Amino acid sequence: MKLVGEINKIRTEKGLQSLSPDPGLSVVARERAEDMARKGYFSHQPPDGCDFRCLLSKQGVPMAWAGEIISWNNAPLEQSVPMSIGGWRNSATHYGIITNCQFTRMGTGAAIAPDGRVYHVALFEGNSPGCPPG
Repeated sequence: MKLVGEINKIRTEKGLQSLSPDPGLSVVARERAEDMARKGYFSHQPPDGCDFRCLLSKQGVPMAWAGEIISWNNAPLEQSVPMSIGGWRNSATHYGIITNCQFTRMGTGAAIAPDGRVYHVALFEGNSPGCPPG
């Protein structure tokens, strides 16, 4: 839940509404993080080809406008979330996803690989009415 709070902090700094945590999105985010940790890859395209959109569909999670951000680091657990948030905040692409006004809900997941890497995944979904397309 720490990721949720930090992501919503970024959104409120930008004058956007906080995102509602969504259990279905969190299940898929955890699945994505665990898959990367278990198989030792870091990509939006998993080896089996079933990306987050595919997994959301398989789980029956409704999706209109969706996005995914991922990160990994070797930081101690208490520093892992701030490190991921800092990286996302300093990346124009990731920051743009976090602050996309279309999104209304999110799910997060994390997993620790056997080598100690911590993987974070945040999934976003929504179709906010009145939000100008960006």
